[in-house]
Amino acid sequence: MSYLIKYKSDFQVIEWNESTKIVKSSWNTPINLSEKLYREELNQYFKMIEELTPSLILVDAIKAYYNIHPDTQEWINQRNIEIHKKIHLRRMAWVVSSDLFSQVSFEQALDDVKSNNIFKLQYFDNVEEAENWLSKNLD
Repeated sequence: MSYLIKYKSDFQVIEWNESTKIVKSSWNTPINLSEKLYREELNQYFKMIEELTPSLILVDAIKAYYNIHPDTQEWINQRNIEIHKKIHLRRMAWVVSSDLFSQVSFEQALDDVKSNNIFKLQYFDNVEEAENWLSKNLD
């Protein structure tokens, strides 16, 4: 699947596929990233989501090694709920690392989203499976 780059930094690339309405966010966060920088990157992500209003989101977190602090997890939960309700997001696919700690950190950051049934959320271990699930299983 081809995407157009909408935002790029040392820690994240946000891409857009107009025909499928998929935003793909690929993270490259070291374990020692500062909390301030991490939140700035999240704000860029949220800004792009609001601007593009995708139906589907693919988060590639294979190279995301940063362990999200509990207070930031709560902040992410609240922002996700607010923004994803606003744009009427249908599905989100996460491609996660086999690193247990980063995976648990991401899952905790999305706990409220999953329990509120705002959209369908699924975890994968490769991008192709995630893209297939996003584009083929719309209901």
